Amino acid sequence: MEALKGLRILDMTHVQAGPTCSQLLAWLGADVIKFENPQGDATRGQLRDIANADSLYFTMLNCNKRSITVNMKTAEGKQVFVDLLKKCDMIMENFGPGVLDRFGFPWDKIREVNPKIVMGSIKGFGSSGPYADFKAYENVAQAMGGAMSTTGVPDGPPFVTGAQIGDSGTGLHLAIGLLAALRQADRTGKGQYVEVAMMDGVMNLCRVPATTRAAASSAMPSTASRTARTTGSTSWCRKRCGRTSPSASGRMWACPTWPAIRASPRSATGARTRT
Repeated sequence: MEALKGLRILDMTHVQAGPTCSQLLAWLGADVIKFENPQGDATRGQLRDIANADSLYFTMLNCNKRSITVNMKTAEGKQVFVDLLKKCDMIMENFGPGVLDRFGFPWDKIREVNPKIVMGSIKGFGSSGPYADFKAYENVAQAMGGAMSTTGVPDGPPFVTGAQIGDSGTGLHLAIGLLAALRQADRTGKGQYVEVAMMDGVMNLCRVPATTRAAASSAMPSTASRTARTTGSTSWCRKRCGRTSPSASGRMWACPTWPAIRASPRSATGARTRT
């Protein structure tokens, strides 16, 4: 596939959500440069089945990409980053809140270096709002986005679905937003900042059950999926709302009620852009 041939992407993402997006764009012909810190993407060593080799988990999400290791904590590393920014059409990141800012590269600085560059960012709950400083992963995104309310055991606890709708689903949402921003950059010569929150992405995939709930003025219906599974450990984690959810880590997570989520202006959209 050569639809995106000639497009160069600086991919600073790691684990699953961001790499899903960049890999899709690579399949479409883009030249993706995976930008890693000296420790490398954590998934290189996770679920490893062959000693001293990158795991299948990592290669499954990062094949068809080039790779470079850079230490952004050094002046030399920052200069390498700037040089790459000047040569790329797109940059992607899914760091924790404020990481790039602390490196000295907020969006305003990045577009100063390259005014036409399109930047994609994945956050757990977006860069604004009461949960902006919180991180997220698959189970948290499904719980906060409402997906867990649609599966599980009738009159019992909800389950995290085995499909990675929080991570991979968010990556797909970001790819759509980035391609739209790229089209505008080609037309206007100005890049855009495109942000997708994992919670927003899951909520978008829950439009039908959410509509059912709104129409019935009742709780989200459980579909009692016969194939619901969890990834990792099947230990249970009790959320502050009093319900339980499968968790790979056993940490405590807060879960807001659906009425509060529905009242948020962010619930109307998934990807958000800034010029």
